[in-house]
Parts: sequence; C-alpha cells; structure tokens
Amino acid sequence: MPTLPLLKHPDTYRPCIQDLIADADAREYWITLFENHAATLADLPVNGAQLKHHADWSAFRNAYFQGLAELREQPDLRGRLNVLELTKYRDECLEQIGFDDPFIDLKTKENAIALRELVELLADLDARDESERPELLARGLFAGNLFDMGSKAAVDAFAAKDHGFLEARARVGNRPWPYDGLDAWTTRMNDAANPYRKAIIFVDNAGPDIVLGIIPFARYLAKRGVDIVLAANSEPALNDITADELRPLLQEAARLDVSLSELLHTNRIRVVASGCTSPLIDLRDLTGQCCDEARDADLLVLEGMGRAIESNFDADFTIDTIKVALIKDPTVASVIDVNLFDPIFKFERSE
Repeated sequence: MPTLPLLKHPDTYRPCIQDLIADADAREYWITLFENHAATLADLPVNGAQLKHHADWSAFRNAYFQGLAELREQPDLRGRLNVLELTKYRDECLEQIGFDDPFIDLKTKENAIALRELVELLADLDARDESERPELLARGLFAGNLFDMGSKAAVDAFAAKDHGFLEARARVGNRPWPYDGLDAWTTRMNDAANPYRKAIIFVDNAGPDIVLGIIPFARYLAKRGVDIVLAANSEPALNDITADELRPLLQEAARLDVSLSELLHTNRIRVVASGCTSPLIDLRDLTGQCCDEARDADLLVLEGMGRAIESNFDADFTIDTIKVALIKDPTVASVIDVNLFDPIFKFERSE
C-alpha cells in the first residue's frame, strides 16, 4: 500500500519507538500486558453476553496465549516484533473465530453518551474569548483521549469517571505540559500572511475522544477556513473509530449543531479511510485516497498514544505536525521520560 507523501525520510522511517526483538525487557513487558489485556476482552458485551461466555472464547484464548508464548521465546517468528505487530497478532486471532469487532457494542454506547454532551461543550467553546479556545480544545483532546480500551490504566480511570466532560477537561494537568508546543502552534495558526489551508487528522478512539475531542477541534479549524480530512481506521481495532462508523456519527453530530452541519454540507470536513487496521499506524501502509488527501495538506495531526507516541513519535514530516496524546502506559511514559497521564502536545514546525 502507498506511503504517506508527507514523510521527510521515508527510507529510514520506523513506525515504532521500541524494537521488541532487540529489547528483551520491553518484549517481556508488552507480551505480559497483552496477556493481561485478555481479561478486558473477556468482559466485553458482545451480542448480549460477555465475550468470555461465547462458545469460541476458550479457543481464542488458548490459541492467543500459545502464540504469545512462542513470541516470548522466538521473537523473530513474525519477521519483526513491536507493539504494532502484537496488535495485529491479537486481531488476527480474534478474526479467526469471528470476533472481528468485539468492541462494537461499547463504541456504539459511548458514542451515544458523548453526543449528549456535545451541545453543551460547543456552546461553552463558542462563548469563550478567541484567546482561550486553543488551550480549551487541546484540553478537550486530552480529556477525550482517556477513553482507550487498550490501556489498563485508562480502563480503570474511565470506569471510575463520575463527572461530565467539562469537568474532565478542567482536570487535565496544568501547563506547561512535558511537551508543550501549544503557544508555538497558536502563533503559527494566527499568522494571517500564511494561514493553514488543509489539515489531515489521524483520529483515534470512538466515544468522547472523537465526539468531544476531535469534532470540536476540527470544527474550530474548519470555521477558520481550513479544509479538514479526518483519517480513520479502515478496519476495527480495539475501540478505535473506523471510517465507516465516523461518517454517520458526524451526521448525527451535525444534527445538533448548525455550524457543523454547514461544514459537512460544504465538504469542509470529510472522512477518509486511512488503511490502518491497528491502534498504531505504519505510515508506509495507507490507502491511496488517504495519501492523495495528504499530498496538499499543510498541517498534520497525529492523535492518540498509539499513533502519536508508540508509533511516529520520532518521525519527521515535511509539513507542520502536531503529535497529541494523553500518556496511559507506564512503559511508554518512561521511554519518553514523562509521567503516567501526562498530556503531550508536541508541535513540530516544518522548515
């Protein structure tokens, strides 16, 4: 499949920040994490019953754990081993027994809950002074990104949530964040002599992440005249939103907001399937349509820990880039020398 044309050094590009063949300690950590994550899968509601109560659950679990054990001893069995490969392996095992999207019920439920808060959130943003909005939108991205069923810390935190989104946004850590390029990006965005024309945003999770984080962010940029392309997964992976799910979800959101309705009607906000089938993304393996949309973009946004940190954190691009995520794994935090649940807003200006 095609490579993202925005990569500055495609020949030396590596999608993942950890090589699990070379790093035995990291390999043990991640394989153990994937083993433990099976408990989260087991409790998922699928067709009216928890996944562990379906007839094929034992077959999946046995095959999955056997394969992980083999990778622990022979990490080069798949040619290369990184977190991206582990997610692909898990999804292959699920597909083999017919569970191609075990998170669909959860995604549908959380989308509906998030939509109920969208009107209040957009009204709050529209009532604010322009100088306040960039930080509030960034905080909204962080607050929404907590909904991540691939992270035990995030699952526990989300399950304990007893407050609305505006309160969650206010609870985001104080600035300066460990990587805090918000002021630099805001200055660049407000350069009237060189305004952004088109942004491509690689989105992450369903629920509050897409509805209350990304949609207000995209709406804000589009109202400033920026064409917005939302690049979503082609196939299911954990609770990531897919392109086929995002298109009708945007229409539901547009029925709640006149501005959003107009932006969708005029194609200022549109959706493309990225080609991605994992919570992480290899930018050498995208759809042709996604690459075509990216070709004339002047702002790239990689959102979520999988796309912006676990993969692509050290990748260089030919255009301005935002890598934004909430850190929800202790090992990922240690690799980039931050703390668990730290917000990351890394802005990289093109030369």
